[in-house]
Amino acid sequence: MKINVMNKTKYFPLIVALTSSFAFASSDLILINSDIVPVTGEQHRAQAMAIKDGQIIAVGSNKDVLQYQGKTTQVRDLYGKTVTPGFIDAHGHFAQYIPLIESEFLYPAPMGNVNSLDDLKHKMQRYFSQPNIDNNILHVAFGYDDAELAEKRHPTKQELDKFTQGYRFCAVHISGHLATCNSDGLAFIGFNNDTPSPSGGVIRRDANGEMNGVLEEAAIYPILGSLPAISEVDAIRKFTKVQDMFASYGITTAQEGLATLSTITTFKKMAENDLLKIDMLAYAKWVNLAEAIEVLPMKSSVNGFTLAGVKMVGDGSPQGKTAYLSSPYYEAPHNHAYDYHGYPVLTQQEMNQWVDTAYQAGAQILSHSNGDASADILLNAIEKADAKYGKQDRRTVVIHAQTTRLDQIKRMKKNEMIPSFFPAHTYFWGDYHRDSVLGPWRASNISPMGWANSQELPFTIHMDAPVLFPDMMTNMWSAVNRITRSGEILGQHHRITAYQALESITKNAAYQNFEEQQKGTIEVGKRADLVILDNNPLNVDVMAIKDINVLETIKDGKTIYRKSAILATN
Repeated sequence: MKINVMNKTKYFPLIVALTSSFAFASSDLILINSDIVPVTGEQHRAQAMAIKDGQIIAVGSNKDVLQYQGKTTQVRDLYGKTVTPGFIDAHGHFAQYIPLIESEFLYPAPMGNVNSLDDLKHKMQRYFSQPNIDNNILHVAFGYDDAELAEKRHPTKQELDKFTQGYRFCAVHISGHLATCNSDGLAFIGFNNDTPSPSGGVIRRDANGEMNGVLEEAAIYPILGSLPAISEVDAIRKFTKVQDMFASYGITTAQEGLATLSTITTFKKMAENDLLKIDMLAYAKWVNLAEAIEVLPMKSSVNGFTLAGVKMVGDGSPQGKTAYLSSPYYEAPHNHAYDYHGYPVLTQQEMNQWVDTAYQAGAQILSHSNGDASADILLNAIEKADAKYGKQDRRTVVIHAQTTRLDQIKRMKKNEMIPSFFPAHTYFWGDYHRDSVLGPWRASNISPMGWANSQELPFTIHMDAPVLFPDMMTNMWSAVNRITRSGEILGQHHRITAYQALESITKNAAYQNFEEQQKGTIEVGKRADLVILDNNPLNVDVMAIKDINVLETIKDGKTIYRKSAILATN
């Protein structure tokens, strides 16, 4: 059968699979005159679809699908707008937005305007000059980036003290792996000059042994534990705002990729009160796994909220120079020796223990591994556990896999693991990785999607929100182009096609989540999770992908976000 897409210069064959249970049932909604990209094959397109009770019941031509129109069916003409499966956040931290959504963000351009220490100072001075600012709590702002500040360094506690007197304050680094606190903030979280650095973290000090305010990795955990409690009303308001933001980027399934026990308890309560607009998968923080399972059995769901597995953190951040590499950083940070190559958060013995615990609990594993030395630790632990328990369909996910080597990609393929890459690094930090973090050759191989393709290893891509906004069009654009801020192509051999990028945030992400039977493609019998775009990312110039707008997000057949009033209803 030939399907006539709105772009009349192209006709693509698409098999419409109609099951007897759906045969000519009266639908709730029909979309016609669409440019549907079902992600069932690179050349597959359709013109219309019918939806009933949140499920897709027909996909094909206008003529074929309109047979499902009944007296109460809503028929919408999309005038050639593009429809894709709903976007799936393959890795992010939804819960981290809740305390931040009404706070200050310190992002540099293009996401914000904090490009120098003076910019940071002026922004926070305005914040602290507001009336009724509570001086009894810890104030936190997120997103400063020392790599993009004019001064090319972190602010110090002394600099923060000058404009935050009387307030406890910590600025969290854009990576989420470092922070800088003023003197009152350090005291509030329990740090003084005699406080030793915790295991898996560093309290930075000056030449005199005095804290300079900068904290790395495990040393930032007390900040999270010191945030002020919020009322149930405030929590619901902020939770709703965060959902609306994710939906505005076309996301219909989100992730909390390091869920504490309190987060799991709170989100379960939100779900029980039917407050979820999008689906949410939580991966329990490794140290909270046993308690999390008592709150919600592993892989069980409540109204769209699922305890999907466990998350381990193997190392830190490459742009923060805390990722655990097998060879030294191109330029050593702070006052480290020339052979500094980062450090693990979990040792080999600890990773072995937690992987074993996860296998016993039947929990899917997500493990943060930015550095290749950290990835070795994870791979060793997985191979050890597989030898003990036998191979099963576990779909262990290597989060970020930023400096993964080709030999490690081959091991992931052999071990049936899934890398979830962070290709937006090529734009936001590519120049910094090339010139300071990794050097030219290693930097060209960050997020090595080309190597994954060479091994036919399925992968996903993500934005690690709130490190970056969960903007899936920018996510795709970065993966396809691998352009740095300076305009250089960083690792042309790792570029992927627009279709592969779309697969990685739909079909592949659904597979990663064990949800491929329900989501990820536009097919009969699947959930009607959809995104309507103002242009087709497979047709535009690849440099224009990031400029495509999400016009509407549909979850289970219901609109949860709409930007444009142009989309008509007949």
